[in-house]
Amino acid sequence: MNPDVRCHPCRWPKPGDLVMEANSSSPLVAEHLPRNHPVVTRDYSLFTPAISEMVDTVGRWIDDQVDGATIFGPSRFGKSSAVDHWLQTLLSQRCGGHVPMIVWSHTDSGGAASVGRFHAHLLHASRHPLAKAARSPLDRQHMLIERWAELASQSGGRFLVLVIDEAQGMTQREWLWLVELHSLLEKERIRLCVFSVASLQVFDEPVGMAMSGGAHVAARFMLASAPFHGIRDVDELRFVLSGYDEGTEWPPRSGISFTAGLAPEAWADGFRMTHHAEGLMQAMVLELPAKYEGPIEFPMKTVAQAARHALLRIAGGAEPRDVMSIDSWRRIVAGCGHQALMAIVTALSPRLKRSGSRA
Repeated sequence: MNPDVRCHPCRWPKPGDLVMEANSSSPLVAEHLPRNHPVVTRDYSLFTPAISEMVDTVGRWIDDQVDGATIFGPSRFGKSSAVDHWLQTLLSQRCGGHVPMIVWSHTDSGGAASVGRFHAHLLHASRHPLAKAARSPLDRQHMLIERWAELASQSGGRFLVLVIDEAQGMTQREWLWLVELHSLLEKERIRLCVFSVASLQVFDEPVGMAMSGGAHVAARFMLASAPFHGIRDVDELRFVLSGYDEGTEWPPRSGISFTAGLAPEAWADGFRMTHHAEGLMQAMVLELPAKYEGPIEFPMKTVAQAARHALLRIAGGAEPRDVMSIDSWRRIVAGCGHQALMAIVTALSPRLKRSGSRA
């Protein structure tokens, strides 16, 4: 999959803040740069090979009308960004029409102490106009079923996708409430496909769920799974960095890419972010924790933060050859918290090595 737009602006802009470069008295964001530029405010999402793989995998699950499955991977690899900015649009392109989808972030709403609150969270995620209205648990359940039936009908079919982001926080009680909703929709002849997006700790969930009395939950929602990968090699990194150079634009409809707009003089001299993938990849390898035993897969958190930092320095007038030197890349990567994040990845590496066994 190779969408025309390689970078997706976020829907909810955050206030731009001046980020100070390490060991420097100068702000990273130069005074002349527009404070509402997506790179300045970090309000953008880069398209990655892992997002393409996620769309293909979920698309096959939808084709097969599975009841549920899981996408899992380490924190900060880009899973939530993929869900928030790419998944529905690209699935609709793949499937040749609108895919009705509800995205519920379990972290945003927190765990539900009662079935009524659980239904209220899902009503809010479904954009029901009365989501916050005081209603009995049974009334909320009826409202939810009616809303989901309405959304399913909008696609011309009788199916609906529910994506649960940060699903590792789901309690067994919440899963059981979801089973009940799933069964009620089945009686209405509506197929609900539940896709969980979770950290690696959910990998062992089916066995644990079954042993604790929730075998029917595991059998319904957790039999299929697939990993969400980080950046695995320099070719993937080069592809991601090219998102700054092409397929992006600011201001909207200007045709000016992020790199060209922020660093016009360097751009005119031939500077491109994608040309420096090797240096960033080398720096991320060199800055791995001592005795690192995990896979060579790097989080999008490190990639996006390091690339943004480098581009903003050049936009502020720094020489590209200085910013893109290996020593400079190493300092930038180290400042991203790269070692601490990769230490978490190596701690979970046994699960990563087993990750293909249930795909």
